Amino acid sequence: KKQWYQRRVRGQKVVPKNRPNEEITITGRSSEFVLKFDGATLMMYVVVGTTQDANGNELEERVVLYWDGYVSLTIQTPMSTRTCGMCGNNDGKASNDMRTRREGMTTDPFVFGESWKIGRRCEVGVPAESVGDVCGERYSSVRQECEDIFSSGKLAQCGVDKEPFVAGCVYDECKGQFVPDLPPKCVVAKAYATVCEKGSWERGDDLLVFWDVEGWEGEVGCPTEGERFQPTLDTGCPQPTLEEELRGDYKWRI
Repeated sequence: KKQWYQRRVRGQKVVPKNRPNEEITITGRSSEFVLKFDGATLMMYVVVGTTQDANGNELEERVVLYWDGYVSLTIQTPMSTRTCGMCGNNDGKASNDMRTRREGMTTDPFVFGESWKIGRRCEVGVPAESVGDVCGERYSSVRQECEDIFSSGKLAQCGVDKEPFVAGCVYDECKGQFVPDLPPKCVVAKAYATVCEKGSWERGDDLLVFWDVEGWEGEVGCPTEGERFQPTLDTGCPQPTLEEELRGDYKWRI
């Protein structure tokens, strides 16, 4: 069972009401971060500094995380901010991102992920089956179906590399339904749309490029944001009782 907006902060669970576009501000010992759920994607951001634009206006520099609850966790950072672990190092070179905890390089996602596990309670991972084993004779037809989605309408106009998402679409479609009322291909397409609309840095430049993909669902036959909302909530944490909400303390549970 996925726990959508339930997070522990110093021993307490943050449980915002399942209502689109409500912002929750959490103040920690050394920083403050904001949670916001728009009905399809959970966003969390923290301000890491400030900068100025060409007109001298002060702008916040933020590290932003976007999670669709299923297949995609995207981190968006200023180009001057370095990251580590499973986020890579944000130096603009994808070739050195898969560095293990012991500083070794790998091309195997399974080895990479296992090296960054935290805590002894984590179960031993199981390498994913190959797409050939999962799909069998269906591979060609499913591949074509996924390619059609990413080459249609507004998704086709987005400049973000489509191949990793097409490959994910093929694998998940063959593997089978994992979220009620949300076809796997549409979950992956939503992950791609999120990357497109949130923007990406142009290599060698400090320009953040966005693509307008609003309404992509209708072009490819996927559930709209409103239709996705309830199935998304069904995978989340329990809602507060009426008494808790009336008291106004539903954002925090011990």
